[in-house]
Amino acid sequence: MAARGVHDAAFRVLQSYTDVPQATSVIDIGAGQGAFSRRLLKAGYSVRACDLYPEQFRVSEVTCLPVSPSGELSYADHTAEAVVALELFEHLDGHEPLLREIHRVLEPGGTLLLTSPNILNLKSRILFLLTGYLYNFPSLDPEVRDAVHQHISPFSLDRYRWRLSQSGFRLRNVSVDRYKPSSLMWAFLIPLIKLVTLRSARRSTSVRMQNMTRVLMGRILILCATRS
Repeated sequence: MAARGVHDAAFRVLQSYTDVPQATSVIDIGAGQGAFSRRLLKAGYSVRACDLYPEQFRVSEVTCLPVSPSGELSYADHTAEAVVALELFEHLDGHEPLLREIHRVLEPGGTLLLTSPNILNLKSRILFLLTGYLYNFPSLDPEVRDAVHQHISPFSLDRYRWRLSQSGFRLRNVSVDRYKPSSLMWAFLIPLIKLVTLRSARRSTSVRMQNMTRVLMGRILILCATRS
């Protein structure tokens, strides 16, 4: 289940930072019970959904198909103008198979919108310093075999940008759902971070992106990428 407010923020980004008009064909991957699918449907989008457990889906007007454990999608090539994957990738041990499938079902120039816990915010950096664990990625239970119930893949913005590029996508926009109050108390560190990364940031887009103020303060990353 997505954190409160994530759907609102993701919907705003979908409408504001992409070329996805209403009535566009959108696939909601990892749709859960269908809250975001319902929102898309009410806004006029043509919605399809899929999930590892489609029997939990609760939106009768939308068909929810099963996703295989290997990430294969039951859709024909180039049949979607946009794909959304909210709070999904942190549950996957390996993103390449699913990204390959998303690339396949998207039309050229189509949009992928994904969200993920932001391990780069100031709270997460302090938490890792003190405990060895990142924000929203607590210790893993080796007895749990179902990754749905654990966050197993902490990806930084730099790693997402690289993985998306390797899979045929270009990262277009980086947003966050909201600023995290527990990061605000560490905001005095931002000038120091900017100073320490000044030289490397001049050479590297990824370094600049990873240390943008909204990334240092945000709770959830919202990424928009375009299919090549």
